[in-house]
Amino acid sequence: MTYDFWIMASIMELIEYPDEASDDYQAHPTLQAIIDVLDIQVPIAEIYERYLNQSIHTGHVLVFANKQLPHVCVVLDTYRDPLDQHDLIQFGWRVNTKDVRLVKQLTRELFDHCDEGIRYEEGQSILYQVLQEQRYPRQFYYETLYEQQMKKFWV
Repeated sequence: MTYDFWIMASIMELIEYPDEASDDYQAHPTLQAIIDVLDIQVPIAEIYERYLNQSIHTGHVLVFANKQLPHVCVVLDTYRDPLDQHDLIQFGWRVNTKDVRLVKQLTRELFDHCDEGIRYEEGQSILYQVLQEQRYPRQFYYETLYEQQMKKFWV
């Protein structure tokens, strides 16, 4: 049995600057705690940098899954909508029922501290549609056609 979480917020919510006088950043500590509970390595800094460097009207769905528990995963939809002025992404995770209580507490804490938290969902099958491989490539049209892919990483 699994339980899903899905958030829409600014990409800036994934990172934290521990020293305001420095340009160095790291994964948000609460997000890192969630990733640690799921036992999945997710390169948050790399995803953040790639997102900010990619053109608008591009971005794929990235799925990082646990090798031992393939149904446990972290999902980031990095599509950059041409009309978005807040650098919003959708992200979430699927957890085993044994970890739900801790991950729910951490996820709610992460969302509640978001400056630009737009949407929060939790429950069973929240990620069902996002993880359906037959839905890809998804097509977005804004002056030109863009076909979004799902990219899976087993870590």
